[in-house]
Amino acid sequence: MMKKNVLTITFIIVFILISFCPTAFSRQGVLKGQVLDGFEKVLKDVEVKVKGIKSPTKTDENGQYKIKFKPGKVEISFKKKGYSRRKFTFNIHEASDVPMKKLRLWKIPETGGMFVVRMNDYKKVEKVSFYSERDDDSISFFIKGEPTKVLCPSDSLEQGRIEMMVLDYSKENPLVVGKKLYRIKEQNIIGSIIFKTRDWRFGFTDDQYVKISNRVGLRYVDLEPGRYFYCIGEITMRSSVGYGYYFEISTPELLDKEKP
Repeated sequence: MMKKNVLTITFIIVFILISFCPTAFSRQGVLKGQVLDGFEKVLKDVEVKVKGIKSPTKTDENGQYKIKFKPGKVEISFKKKGYSRRKFTFNIHEASDVPMKKLRLWKIPETGGMFVVRMNDYKKVEKVSFYSERDDDSISFFIKGEPTKVLCPSDSLEQGRIEMMVLDYSKENPLVVGKKLYRIKEQNIIGSIIFKTRDWRFGFTDDQYVKISNRVGLRYVDLEPGRYFYCIGEITMRSSVGYGYYFEISTPELLDKEKP
């Protein structure tokens, strides 16, 4: 009789736990979203995984996906061959339908280097070197070589400027951060340093840097037509030679004006 009472009490306790404790059994919600590429085009067949869920899913022809999750710490990842991978971790406490923000996966170039992202493609910028010239009071830095031409549609300019993106892809090694973009004004000069006053005369540009992965970085820039140098490393008073990427933003009208 006592054994029967113990079993009855145990059954009641288990029933209460299952009925009223949300973590006592596995409840699942659904994450829903859409994946695009960097040019706002939908991406299909992107593999979507949630840690702890056995069955991954893929985006459909509209780039949309639905995948189940368990409340708590949720880790979701996105993968497609030829594109940068993305992974996010966040906390969701309720099992419900959760709309996700649109996700963008950037196509990885076939070769490493620096690319200016144009309207529908990438323009690879060739690597060039710079050198320094010194006198008693100052040091000046000059670029060797010609810039890579980046031709933009005339209607892409707003108030004489254009919003662009610079994609930095390191194929073999982790990405080197700390690069700076300089505006080149004339005679291929990057800038100069006055020794006595430590006056640095460089045309630094404002940008917003986003690290997409260990090998892919993206800079958002708002630039006027002109010449720019994306420097690898730091320019200091001890610098004698260095490397970077040299490019020129132009439009068909500006090119016509340059012709003799």
